[in-house]
Amino acid sequence: MGYKVKWVEEHLGITRKALRVFESVGIMPKNGACKHESSKYRDYTEDDIDRLWAIRVMQGMGYTLKEISQMISDEAFDFDNSIAEKIKELEKEKKKLEQHLGYAKTIKMTGRFPARPAKMGETKFEDFQQQAIEGWNISDDPQALEYQKIAESVLSKSPEEFDDSDIGRMFSFFEEISAMDVDRLLIEYVLPKAIVKRKLLGPDHPDIQLMIKIIYENQATLIEEHTLSKKFFSRYYSSSYICGDIAKMKSSEFTEEERLFIAESIAVFVGYKSYDALLEEEAKYGG
Repeated sequence: MGYKVKWVEEHLGITRKALRVFESVGIMPKNGACKHESSKYRDYTEDDIDRLWAIRVMQGMGYTLKEISQMISDEAFDFDNSIAEKIKELEKEKKKLEQHLGYAKTIKMTGRFPARPAKMGETKFEDFQQQAIEGWNISDDPQALEYQKIAESVLSKSPEEFDDSDIGRMFSFFEEISAMDVDRLLIEYVLPKAIVKRKLLGPDHPDIQLMIKIIYENQATLIEEHTLSKKFFSRYYSSSYICGDIAKMKSSEFTEEERLFIAESIAVFVGYKSYDALLEEEAKYGG
């Protein structure tokens, strides 16, 4: 008893079109080579099904039809060596995918795209993109990655939907925060609260600007490998109160008006008239 094309489609997930492609690349015998030469559609034997099953398994491991064809046609084919090389190839693809995933998560968390170069043409886009993917990546910061997981839980679920793993993760994270050094506690919690309490003074008031200066200097101290420019600080620290998942998380501590005031104060610190002016310059001139 043979297996019809419809059975192959339903049980092996291989379409009629894919079956014809398998025949064209030589990994399945052509229809005319089967027992029912006069039939428009062939019946598949047990041996055919075994071969189709093996093809699907190989595809699941990442083998292309061309590689499978070479495997079948080469009598001296070394499968052990091939699968070892395939694993290396998949590990490389996995690393690349994780980089892109971390890059996307960073953009989602911050609510910002990496600014283009101020002078277009000096850097090819492919080079800029690769540098951004490697350097602007939440996956390389364990604490930021953990914060992102908590943000996903908090922003995607109601308190009633939290399970033990969500609560446990939040408890562990905030327990770690409580053990932070004084500098980080100062810039993330103490000074922002002090700034919004004095918002009636205005963003350009010396007291407000002094606190922003302290935040900047402490933030710069925490970055060990790179120099934190005031322009970079103004853009990314201010936006953490305005857009992205970080800002959404901060909305539980600050009102929209308070978050905008902090962003305005940071913009003034760097010399902009307002946060909108900061955004306008970034859009016009890039990074």
